[in-house]
Amino acid sequence: MEERDVLRGRIRDLWNRTQQGDYLNHTGFLSPDLQSYARQVIREEKIPLRAGAGAWCVFSGGYEEADRQMLFFVPSYTSEEEMAEEIAGGEGALTCIRIAAVRSGFAEPPSHRDYLGSLMNIGITREQIGDIICRGDEAFVFAVSETAPFICGEVTRVRHTTVTAQIIAPRDCPSVTVTKEESGSVSSERVDCLAAQVFHLSRSQAQRLIEQEKVFADGRMITSASYIPAIGERISVRGYGKFKYLGADGRTKKGRLIARYARYI
Repeated sequence: MEERDVLRGRIRDLWNRTQQGDYLNHTGFLSPDLQSYARQVIREEKIPLRAGAGAWCVFSGGYEEADRQMLFFVPSYTSEEEMAEEIAGGEGALTCIRIAAVRSGFAEPPSHRDYLGSLMNIGITREQIGDIICRGDEAFVFAVSETAPFICGEVTRVRHTTVTAQIIAPRDCPSVTVTKEESGSVSSERVDCLAAQVFHLSRSQAQRLIEQEKVFADGRMITSASYIPAIGERISVRGYGKFKYLGADGRTKKGRLIARYARYI
């Protein structure tokens, strides 16, 4: 059975459990493409994404700009404010882990791949962990709460350095949104033109990434190179990074648009 078919069945099952028992259920962390597919299923099943008269659902990765997110099926008695507070406080199914060097730190700061490799080596699956935010010689790993104590007990080295790991509330994670505002000339506001400009690609390369289902706008998969992002929309390109489109600001002497964007670094 394909991964998407499994996810569809899982969504239906969790939604039925929440409706019938009126208690919280959730998936593991979903990649942006699976989030996009999950949103399609949610629309087809008419599952509300906002609190109302009954049960509802919400996506969260522990912070606003998260790429990998869990899908929560929330009981009718829980408000949006209460759910947000539970996630921020690490009191529910999602938490954050700080990994840091024991002594003087790393000779060379580890990469995302180094931290991910250490987690995979202890048997953690990708759906059990969300984004990994690297900040100098420490990292913040968003994880399913039930796996967090195991991670803290087992992750003792990253690359060649001894580390400690401790659970913290997602709200206590340092700012994870670091952007650099830039601008550049593009022929149009199409997403292929913008992605090519931001990541220094050819337009045909950007188009191939869209065809390969690697481009997302606020978590929704983009299937057309002619898609024009709304101002403030976050564009993610798997393997390259993400940026927020800030709009066009005039034209060059040759008539090209001057696009502004905030690139995540």
